[in-house]
Amino acid sequence: MSESLKDVTPDQTAELDKKSRAAYDAAIKSREALIAKKPDLKAAFDQSVHPQSLCGCGCQQYICGYFCFEGCGCGCGPHNETVYISSSVADIGPQPNQGTPVKFVGQATGTGTNIDLSNIYMQGTVPDAENLIGVLLTLELSINSGAVSMTILDGTRVLAVLVSGPWGSINGEFTGAGTGTFTQG
Repeated sequence: MSESLKDVTPDQTAELDKKSRAAYDAAIKSREALIAKKPDLKAAFDQSVHPQSLCGCGCQQYICGYFCFEGCGCGCGPHNETVYISSSVADIGPQPNQGTPVKFVGQATGTGTNIDLSNIYMQGTVPDAENLIGVLLTLELSINSGAVSMTILDGTRVLAVLVSGPWGSINGEFTGAGTGTFTQG
């Protein structure tokens, strides 16, 4: 199946932009709530820009593309599983679907059922980014209730939350963490 980023309508892009921003805000609030309960974690979850960080130039970037998620387990119930993540077509740029063509390769280890999802369109907004290409990033992956969410981090700093659109067939459950890299492609 040949997917194109141009297949996504402006209305769908706007909907995913709102959904991604809400997920980003929720990730930040979750960390703030944890810090309020356990102040010792403040340094670990600091959201301020660090010197030599990927962030801090004030440039908003969009990440969008078609992603595949493949597990290696059985479908017999929740178990430890590694999910391999790749993109077939993706962009990082100042506008959705208009930027530098990239490929993403990563993996997450966690608990779930047999995951095998192809060509899932995902989009996220990085509020303040300089360069995400060629840098090993940390990620948190959640697949459940017919939706995929992938939080991308620079260390412990949340950079973006990529969310799937309401269209497409998403089944299975998975929660885990890992790493991945965008390369120019």
